Amino acid sequence: MTAPADIERYRRRRRRRQLWLTGAALLLACTALVAMTTGAISVSPHDFFGLFREAPAGLAARVIWYVRLPRLVGAILGGAGFAVAGMVLQAILRNPLASPSTLGISQGAAFGAALGIMLLSLNDATAGSQGAQLSRCPALVSLLAFGCSLATTACIVGLAALRRAGREAIVLAGVALGAFFMAGTTVIQYFADETQLAAIVRWSFGDVGRATWPELRVIAVVVAAGTGYFFFQSLWFNALLAGGEVARSLGVAVSRLRLCGMVVAAMMTAVIVTFFGVISFIGLVAPHMARLLVGEDARTLLPLTALIGAVLLLGADLLGRLILAPVVLPAGVVTAFMGTPVFLLLLFGGRGSWR
Repeated sequence: MTAPADIERYRRRRRRRQLWLTGAALLLACTALVAMTTGAISVSPHDFFGLFREAPAGLAARVIWYVRLPRLVGAILGGAGFAVAGMVLQAILRNPLASPSTLGISQGAAFGAALGIMLLSLNDATAGSQGAQLSRCPALVSLLAFGCSLATTACIVGLAALRRAGREAIVLAGVALGAFFMAGTTVIQYFADETQLAAIVRWSFGDVGRATWPELRVIAVVVAAGTGYFFFQSLWFNALLAGGEVARSLGVAVSRLRLCGMVVAAMMTAVIVTFFGVISFIGLVAPHMARLLVGEDARTLLPLTALIGAVLLLGADLLGRLILAPVVLPAGVVTAFMGTPVFLLLLFGGRGSWR
């Protein structure tokens, strides 16, 4: 029989989780409002909300509708997607250091995308005069990015299946794969001409402002489908956290769950990296920040991780726009600088979930 004290403790824990979710949603909304109204052309919150009641007209309205709003949507989708993919990889591999970047999945997608840009330019006789448009032909680029990220995922899954491959060995293997793909990307850049090199380097900066609305729709569909899939599997992921044997005793198809989870996480990472470039640390840091607040229950951890990831990437993009204005730093550069101290703080400070 459940004691009244246990019921009350469960209710307090549930209320606390709901408060953290509500707080994260409000923080995301406030950050989004600041991002939409701040910049080279400032707009008051009153004038900003007034834009939704009328057709876009004037310079400020066009900047908000055609520049800041796609950037905002891209940052939210990219941050949420990276964070959810990182959380799922950490649960599947039972490794707190797992993330799309530490496992080499992002670097694999980057290598595939660079290869796609190179091949597109070789097959396009007009590429020499249209270098800026090389990354605007996403079909082959996306396919190669996804294929390389999937190959990296297959290597990680294969290594995880080996009995001698422990949690640390999996991460080290991911670091090695990431270094391998970075070396491959460097070779492509070495043999690229000026136009190709400019397109590849510009693409690799990790910028949420380059995606167009059709590309954002693709990202939205993939991120929403992947997040929905993981949410409906959250109970099975809770069982998986207790260990493979425990999960099997509860009727979980562990191998299928791990394989499907890795493939879906790789697909989300590949699509985001294809359109935005490499953005590190979001998939590593956001799940740990959420875990410190609400614990391991995937039913609450997943939406909070998505919200925190969206806030982190949106905040990084906002800082990149403001810190050296009018020069705009890509969000990938800011997350690399911002992620290191946050990573070390989580690693060595407080009651980190690394231990």
